[in-house]
Amino acid sequence: MSFRSMFQDVRDAVDWVHYKGSLKEKTVENLHKYVVKDGKLPLLLSRMNEVGKVFLATNSDYKYTDKIMTYLFDFPYGPKPGSSHRPWLSYFDLILVDARKPLFFGEGTVLRQVDTVTGKLKIGTYTGPLQHGIVYSGGSSDTVCDLLGAKGKDILYIGDHIFGDILKSKKRQGWRTFLVIPELAQELHVWTDKSCLFEELQSLDIFLAELYKHLDSSSNERPDI
Repeated sequence: MSFRSMFQDVRDAVDWVHYKGSLKEKTVENLHKYVVKDGKLPLLLSRMNEVGKVFLATNSDYKYTDKIMTYLFDFPYGPKPGSSHRPWLSYFDLILVDARKPLFFGEGTVLRQVDTVTGKLKIGTYTGPLQHGIVYSGGSSDTVCDLLGAKGKDILYIGDHIFGDILKSKKRQGWRTFLVIPELAQELHVWTDKSCLFEELQSLDIFLAELYKHLDSSSNERPDI
């Protein structure tokens, strides 16, 4: 079996569990195992909210989003010392679920309001002003700009998918972008701990380059390596 076939099998399996919803079901059943909480999250978002507007755009539906976010903000305290607990909805000026990124950064989909009690969508397209605490479904990046009264470089978009989040938002809207790569910390550790091996590989590349430097496509000579 080739590496290409192995990759395709893994990719198909991941797409399948996403499509069937079993991945989210297992995640919700064991949140403390799969979702990392940070006690500083309420403080971070409240500070961001003090100097600007904060929005959440996710491809997940409302019910799943609510369970994840409720867990992440499940602390007995609020964002500041002595403050009381606040529901996660209060930390965002705009909340969009079912975003369908990267389509979201193009034509997008119909903007509808979510009934936060039942999790179902309300009938009709939402055309009113931005309402704090209301959850919307669908929409587009243009919707975000219109509702928040911001555009282009005024928006800093934070995402963890280089294509679906970062490249599309930057190309379509000119948003400033912030890519989250948790794996990068481990890669930097490997680079530091094994720097001698990387230096050796670089030396070998230079050695090979010198051997092939004077050869062209018509040469039958084989370098002595």
